[in-house]
Amino acid sequence: MFDLCYSEDGDLSDTFRSYCGSLSKVPSLSYSDSPFSDARRVLAAAWTGIRLRPDLIYVNHTTELAWAVAVQAVTRAPIVCCLHVFIPYRPGSLESRLVPLLARRVQRFVAVSEFIRGQWRQQSLGHAAIDVIPNGVAASDYPVGSMPELLRCREVLGIPADAYVTAYLGRLVPDKGVDVLLDAWRQLDLPPDRGRLLIVGLQSGSSTQTDYVRALMEYSPPGCSWLPMRADVVSILHAADVVVLPARWEEPFGRVVIEAMATGRPAVAARAGGIPEILDGEFARFLFTPEDAAALADRLRDLRSWRSADPGLAERCVNHVAERFSLNSTATRMDAVLQSAKASRRSPLIRLKRRP
Repeated sequence: MFDLCYSEDGDLSDTFRSYCGSLSKVPSLSYSDSPFSDARRVLAAAWTGIRLRPDLIYVNHTTELAWAVAVQAVTRAPIVCCLHVFIPYRPGSLESRLVPLLARRVQRFVAVSEFIRGQWRQQSLGHAAIDVIPNGVAASDYPVGSMPELLRCREVLGIPADAYVTAYLGRLVPDKGVDVLLDAWRQLDLPPDRGRLLIVGLQSGSSTQTDYVRALMEYSPPGCSWLPMRADVVSILHAADVVVLPARWEEPFGRVVIEAMATGRPAVAARAGGIPEILDGEFARFLFTPEDAAALADRLRDLRSWRSADPGLAERCVNHVAERFSLNSTATRMDAVLQSAKASRRSPLIRLKRRP
């Protein structure tokens, strides 16, 4: 049974409630550079964690380690910390001094890519045991989209059946490099009836759009469609010929790449962060230097006729994800880490009354 402690409500509350034994909202799980005010809130949250009497404590970020160590001090439960993003410490910050100390109380760290493991080792976790377990997807959640699915999804979206369709799915922020994609698409110079660029990531309501997003929309080349963020991305993936991740920042992993490939779509992405760990081997030819719009345009141009020029590419994309990034493999490897950490647990310092 899983017990979840959280500090802010979100869109996934019902999802977590469906498989967690309990959900406990607490004042704070993280600290900042205000140690005295943070300490009171984190310690209050720690008491909630202590009363849950965990066999193991799993946290999603190093900023939650103070809370985890406080719970561990009483329960003796081992700690596993996920490293799914890398944020450099500010020189002299509380975090730069605190994390190396707290990390010594962590039994296992789990990084989503070799890149993330390397970054954390260089910064403060050189001594720590860090396992690399990449993200995975289930084939049932991202089914292969053959021609009937492609045509049906394009009809719903109002896209010409024979157009060359490229899609981007994600946040619309400068780090994601959508402006680079727009530059590249402009260089292809395709009329709207021959080419469509789908940008999926708008927040609901025009008043919520940032200056960056409004500037992007004004700069849009012909054939560019802006769509709202959505939970169901499969219909977009099925409508596309190619999916692009034009990141200018160091992506920790690049999940949309494996989502696209699982459905039988080649993915073109910036050579940044953990992305090359996915697009390796024959798929390395789909990488380009971050912010190089001309190189991205060349990759998109080369893939325009991939269905006829290389009809086996879709199957190879699907097999690549199934062999390297399946959800079953990710879950199995994570379970092994958790069980190993759990086996190291010592007897708690204080015996609390068992919950009814």
